[in-house]
Amino acid sequence: MTFRPKLWLGVGAVALAGSTVSSLAQQPDQPADGVPASMVLAQRGAGGEGGEGGEGGERGSRGSRGFLPARRGDGVPAATGAQRVKKKSRRGSGGEGGEGGERGGRRGSGGERGELRPQPRSGYGGEGGEGGVNTRYIFGFTEGADTERAGEREVENDSIGRFGKRAGSYTAVSNKTEFEYGVTKDLMVAFGSFLSYHRIQGVPGLDDRNNGAFDGLSAEMKYRILDRRLAPFGLAISAEPEWRRHSETSGNREDAYGVELKLYADKELIPNQLFVAGTLLFEPEAVRVKEFDADIGPLTKWEHESTFGVSGAVAAALVPGVFVGAEVRYLSQFQGSFLNRFEGEAWFVGPTVSARVLPNFLVQAAYSAQVAGHSVDEPGRRLDLVNFDRHQARLRVVLEF
Repeated sequence: MTFRPKLWLGVGAVALAGSTVSSLAQQPDQPADGVPASMVLAQRGAGGEGGEGGEGGERGSRGSRGFLPARRGDGVPAATGAQRVKKKSRRGSGGEGGEGGERGGRRGSGGERGELRPQPRSGYGGEGGEGGVNTRYIFGFTEGADTERAGEREVENDSIGRFGKRAGSYTAVSNKTEFEYGVTKDLMVAFGSFLSYHRIQGVPGLDDRNNGAFDGLSAEMKYRILDRRLAPFGLAISAEPEWRRHSETSGNREDAYGVELKLYADKELIPNQLFVAGTLLFEPEAVRVKEFDADIGPLTKWEHESTFGVSGAVAAALVPGVFVGAEVRYLSQFQGSFLNRFEGEAWFVGPTVSARVLPNFLVQAAYSAQVAGHSVDEPGRRLDLVNFDRHQARLRVVLEF
């Protein structure tokens, strides 16, 4: 028989390859050519054991493809070359579901779903409660403890009108335009500017006037201490320093420096439907007044006064985004920065309404009439129309973006 080198070399190569494959199949733990045993044992088709689900329930790891002949999960050597047949992956054991509990394993048996924690929904621009109600805007002169969401920005235009004295015609309007920003879900900051308008005719003790003017600047910081969704009630505090250029009552030129300190509380009695709130106010103020004295000429002096107030309100939803309610307010005026000498007090009662016209735009309105009070300058009179007014109204529009 003629010796054929090429034929015998081919037979030898096939025999050597078969011996190598058999050796590797019998000794899976031995590394070959520097490849780690873990890669030799890599499963190609079978799903790996499902990992425990963390938040969002991560899927169990899939078997990675090895470069060397791999073994199936049941210990039988995997087919190679032309014998390799496409099969469906075996189900790995499902990992335990975390929050949201996705199924563990590669197409593995579903892990048990973890406990679902209810999250408050952010509805129409608000944040508190399931419907996204923001209690800052549903009461009127009274405000709830809610703040803005983290990163939310707002432009707010707030107009407060005061009407009526004992005699004559009296109208005073203060308008504040403010930019607000939610630093965190519990901390809000704001910066604003004032315009004022006075129309006074025939009011005893006040000069007649009919004019408007730029009236100063303000800044505000509000911090929520308790979230009513997580605590029995909501609680917040705020500080708003102000500089005003005109008297709020007379419209005369002056420089007033004050700070509004407020404490807010609110509670959701019926989810998304019925809310109550209360606000506590203390405002000390220092006023630099320029006067003319017949004996000594122009005179500049400082006056100190302070205001204390408390209010309570209730608001109910007619339809989603529309609230109607009522509120009661008590205001008192003092000389001195720390409620030193009593000047007068007044009680106000009136209705409120708030409507979210668009998902990012709302309108709020309130009206209050003085129903009781008295002033030390007018003893025996039923109302205090020296320090306060017969009627007060508020119109606020808010654009969120």
